[in-house]
Amino acid sequence: MINTRYKARIDRSFSPLARALLAAGISPNALTLATPVLGALACWWFLRTREVVLFCVLIAAIGALDALDGLVARLGGKVSKFGAYLDAMCDRYFEAIVVLTVASATGYWVLSMAMIVGSLLVSYAKARAAMEAPVTNQEWPDLMERTERDLLFVGSYALSDVLGWRLLGRDLFWWMLVVLVGLVHVTVAQRMLRARSYILSRAR
Repeated sequence: MINTRYKARIDRSFSPLARALLAAGISPNALTLATPVLGALACWWFLRTREVVLFCVLIAAIGALDALDGLVARLGGKVSKFGAYLDAMCDRYFEAIVVLTVASATGYWVLSMAMIVGSLLVSYAKARAAMEAPVTNQEWPDLMERTERDLLFVGSYALSDVLGWRLLGRDLFWWMLVVLVGLVHVTVAQRMLRARSYILSRAR
C-alpha cells in the first residue's frame, strides 16, 4: 500500500541518491542483485552476533535499495522487462532469507513459515492474475505489500528486543508475528477477490 499510494513521494525522496548512483555508473540490475547478497551477509553477521536492533536497522536500510533500482532505471532510461522480473525474484529471496534467519534465532518456525507462504502468495496472486487479464502494479493497493511486511517485521523484532515485554509467556515479537501472519493472509484473500474482478471484466 505504501509503495502504491506514495510512490511519487518516495521517488522524490530518493532521487538525489539515485542520480548519484547513475553518475557513478552503477546499473539498476547491480542494485537489484545487491539486495539479497547484502541481506544474506547481514543475516550471517546477525547469527554470529545476535545484535537484534542493529540487524533490524541494516535490513531496513538494505530493503530501501528496492526503491532505488527501479528509480535508477527510470532516470537512466534503462527500464526493461527483465529488470522488473529480476527485481521481483530478488525481493522474494531477500524476504525469505530474513524471515528464516529470524526464525533460526527465535525458534518461531511455524509462524515464520506461515509468513513466508503468505508473502509468496501475495506476490503470486498478482503475477498469476496478469496471465489471465491485463493488470498494472498501481491497481493493487493492498493491505500488506512487501514494504509494510518488512517494516512491521523488523520493527516489531527490534522493539521486542528493547522492551523485553511478555504476555502469557510470549514476547512482543511473537504476538506481532501472529498479527502479521493474519494480515498477510487477509491480503492474499484481498488480492484473490480483486483478481477475480479483473479476470471477469477483462479476460482476453
